Amino acid sequence: MRIAVVGATGRTGKELVSQALADGHEVVAYVRRPEAVAPTPGLTVVGGQLDDEATLTDALGGCDAVAVALGNPVTKASAPLMQIAMPTVIAAAKGAGVRRVVVLSALGVGATLANARYPYRFGCRTFLAGNFRDHHAGESLLESSGLDWTTIHPGPLFDGARTPHPTIIDAALGRQMPRAPRTMRADVAAAMLGMLTDPTTVGKQMLITSVQR
Repeated sequence: MRIAVVGATGRTGKELVSQALADGHEVVAYVRRPEAVAPTPGLTVVGGQLDDEATLTDALGGCDAVAVALGNPVTKASAPLMQIAMPTVIAAAKGAGVRRVVVLSALGVGATLANARYPYRFGCRTFLAGNFRDHHAGESLLESSGLDWTTIHPGPLFDGARTPHPTIIDAALGRQMPRAPRTMRADVAAAMLGMLTDPTTVGKQMLITSVQR
């Protein structure tokens, strides 16, 4: 499978690329700073901006799916990102004939606020609110795009080894996640890769946490 990863230099993006290559996939990393990605067998690096539709369309040529793992640094947590990137991703995917798109979001974005509990929910409504509004704006465009999309909504992200049985459920079931839903980036990357070929997750907001319910 040939997978395009948008946001491949972030911590989750790096994990996603690493796992995809280890699983034998070809990966196209679309990044703003190509020099930040080390040459690796099976990896093609394309430099481009998040609003550069033509370059991203070319990068997606021959790809089977797109995984979006974008995130703002803490110092720019509320800066527009997804509302800039998602129109470009949508247009480029359609232009390149790629239907499958899996996007990293967060627990508490949009309707998934109902799946969060206190004290995490308090953070969603306060210091995370600007970032989550940006995600919701971008993801709302994806939902009406006609593409085969899935958004994945982890709790607070941490580095570390994959856990044996992370909790992964459809947000529409209405279940609430643990109060402190910490989530390993390695689990998120593995789940995103699995969802790329899982038709049962198309059109769904999927929750994930490394904490057992």
